[in-house]
Amino acid sequence: MQHDMLGSGAELKNRIRNASDSMPFDSKDVRVACFGVPGTYAHKAAMKVFPNCKPEFYSPFREVFGAILNGQADFGVVPIENSSAGSVTAVYDLMLKYRFHIDAAADIPVDHCLAAPKGALLENIRTVYSHEQALSQCSDFINSRDNITAKEHISTAQASQFVAETNDPAVAAICSRDAAEKYGLEVILTGFQNNPNNTTRFIVFSKDMYIEPDADKISLCFSLPHVTGSLYNVLCRFAAHGLNLTKIESRPIYGKSFEYMFYLDFTGSTKNQSTISLLSALSDELTEFSFLGNYKEIGNQ
Repeated sequence: MQHDMLGSGAELKNRIRNASDSMPFDSKDVRVACFGVPGTYAHKAAMKVFPNCKPEFYSPFREVFGAILNGQADFGVVPIENSSAGSVTAVYDLMLKYRFHIDAAADIPVDHCLAAPKGALLENIRTVYSHEQALSQCSDFINSRDNITAKEHISTAQASQFVAETNDPAVAAICSRDAAEKYGLEVILTGFQNNPNNTTRFIVFSKDMYIEPDADKISLCFSLPHVTGSLYNVLCRFAAHGLNLTKIESRPIYGKSFEYMFYLDFTGSTKNQSTISLLSALSDELTEFSFLGNYKEIGNQ
């Protein structure tokens, strides 16, 4: 009430009020920067959100963010979290660095396969390439085979491209079936990931703020004073407002010892006056506070 009387968060309220309420989901002209190469799960996510787009591909992750920063693309698509392997910390660090707006999210079921040059046999595979997240998601299989060495690659699809170019029957990639088919590899094993319900969450971000009428998830980041109870004193206020926290991630602040930035996801809408009041108060109280977006998460159905 005190913050409302003092007009806290006026700038934030104005930005939210001026946000566009119509994402160009069906536009053929939208420029999308997608992580990896054709055939990645990020490619699937981009086509799920923008079914008529022709994405441009960038790697590593910082190049996707660079494309948005430099105006080469309108939206970026990157993975941020996996149901088995957890957070993609490099993406969180980049979000905290650039503070772009999250405009949408998509959940993509991940069904990995082991792909190798045609004629290769599982018992002869000695080296497996993939993105570090995919290797983690299939760690039980990898660890169960003493003759296999796992090596990281930029993305799952680029790993399959590399294996195809290498054309070595002792080398395989963990990738999607689409990527295996695109690069002419033969699928020699499926169903070996640790979690059969493996899902990756992708975010769609841009310089501009879009808030769809049915947006139901909010993301923000902030830092806190390094004193006892500071995080609790913030989090308990979400509970008091009846807001459900779905994600909290802490990342070290560069150049400081044991001080952290916090990234927070919770269910809610900026159409709710109570939620707006809380965000406005926090924006005045907390250092390095950024409202990252209010958006809809497209499920994996």
